[in-house]
Amino acid sequence: MLKFINTQMTALKLPYEFMEWTQPVKGAYIVGEYVDVPTLNEDGSEESSFILTVTTRGKWLELEQIKAKIKKHFPSVCGLRGNTDSGSIAVFFSDAFPVPTGEADLKRLQINLTIKEWKGVS
Repeated sequence: MLKFINTQMTALKLPYEFMEWTQPVKGAYIVGEYVDVPTLNEDGSEESSFILTVTTRGKWLELEQIKAKIKKHFPSVCGLRGNTDSGSIAVFFSDAFPVPTGEADLKRLQINLTIKEWKGVS
């Protein structure tokens, strides 16, 4: 899952890192993290929520443009599907919302993706 998301963020040419931003800040940047969702299915699938936190000291428009790019790349209905080292994956845009920062010039947007994985299926 992590490798798949990293590959997609690179393909979208978005500044992305997992868990913490370690590079010099040069505009908007994205930090990803995930939460496992309990599986109640018997089909061998696993589900996760992947959280992309987009931060900038620029304009809100920059965050909205990044959201639009991600929303288009990971459609809500059929998702973006692919293979992983251990099976198959589908990633869906779920929702997004602004996150207060307490600083007037710092803007943050949370984008949630839903990820479904199937082990051994490709």
